[in-house]
Amino acid sequence: MRPLILAAALLVGLTAAEPAPADGFTVAVWRAPALRAAVMRSLAAERAIAGAGVLPDPMVGADVGRERPREGEDMTMYGAMIEQPLPRWGERDASRLGARAQAAMARAELAERAGALAADVATALAEAEAAAASATLVAASLQRMRSLGDSVRAQVASGGAMIGTALAVETRVQQLEVQLAGFVQRQSDATSEVRGLLGLADDVPVPAAAWPDPAQVSERTLPMVQRAEAERAEAEAMTREATARGNPESSVGLAWERESAGTEMQTDKVSLIVRMSLPVWRSSYAASADAARTRARAAMHDADASARMARAAVARAARAVEQAGRAQAAADATAARAGSELDAVIRQVGSGGARFAEGIDLLERISEAHMQAIEARMNGRIAQAALWRLAPPGPPPAESTP
Repeated sequence: MRPLILAAALLVGLTAAEPAPADGFTVAVWRAPALRAAVMRSLAAERAIAGAGVLPDPMVGADVGRERPREGEDMTMYGAMIEQPLPRWGERDASRLGARAQAAMARAELAERAGALAADVATALAEAEAAAASATLVAASLQRMRSLGDSVRAQVASGGAMIGTALAVETRVQQLEVQLAGFVQRQSDATSEVRGLLGLADDVPVPAAAWPDPAQVSERTLPMVQRAEAERAEAEAMTREATARGNPESSVGLAWERESAGTEMQTDKVSLIVRMSLPVWRSSYAASADAARTRARAAMHDADASARMARAAVARAARAVEQAGRAQAAADATAARAGSELDAVIRQVGSGGARFAEGIDLLERISEAHMQAIEARMNGRIAQAALWRLAPPGPPPAESTP
């Protein structure tokens, strides 16, 4: 547990300035159509617990007959009985345990679906954010390149520059225009993906991105661990059921019978009935119990593997956020160094200088540094979004019951 806590503390420190997960994000996730089926299955499994392990319905019966002896008077017979089947010893407990395990499994599935949906939505929002930032950056570069192109064309007209330089600048402008259109398309595609995941209409705004608190990532509450615990409980129920199958099944009943021969002779008989099965396939039942115990051990190995994956995911998110901070600092430093020099180059070109290639190179350097920062920030956001799978957003109070 300690490595997970340390990594979470590092990530909390790096994201202290980030906004807390917005309620709008959680509400949008839980209102998504993709979660409705899981919510209903979880509710159905919870309600099924009350019907588990009940006694079978009693059986009632009646009979009427007529006996004709070789000698004597005919006799009329009436009878009635009530019988209560009794399950095998331990069968009802196994049924109740199995129902609770199914409810836990449904809750784990709901948590997994909620975490996966939140992670996918947050990832798409991070990609949309990165595309928008990239588009803004390219638009600024395009504006500067056009300004540089105006200066170059003025120099070409006055004979101070070669026509090839103007063509090179124009080519670069066209490349930036195509790049800008590509980022706008990426932003639109990512936003459309968010709408599709959340089932939002085109006129409904998408929610703001939100990121889980890494301090809430606990190995005991991981959805994968919850599923493994539910599988272990289910295997335990199957073990008890298989053991119970080796016990006899029984029933008790009460029967009444009347024999009547005319009006002179009439007898009543009351009987207590006890029936019991003979379990003759005990070896098969024992094999089933052993298989269930093996599945329980497999579930615990799954839980251990999930905890290890959680520690790796939290540490990966911490490293990604830290790298994003370094990339942003480097981009700011590059822009500070090259920005003023670029402005001087553009002024010099406008006044008759010939530093065209240097101006283009400075633009490329500034743009590349900021692009690296945007990409690193997006990677950090995506790594943080993946933590939703480990700490799914809980349903808001209004969404707790469909």
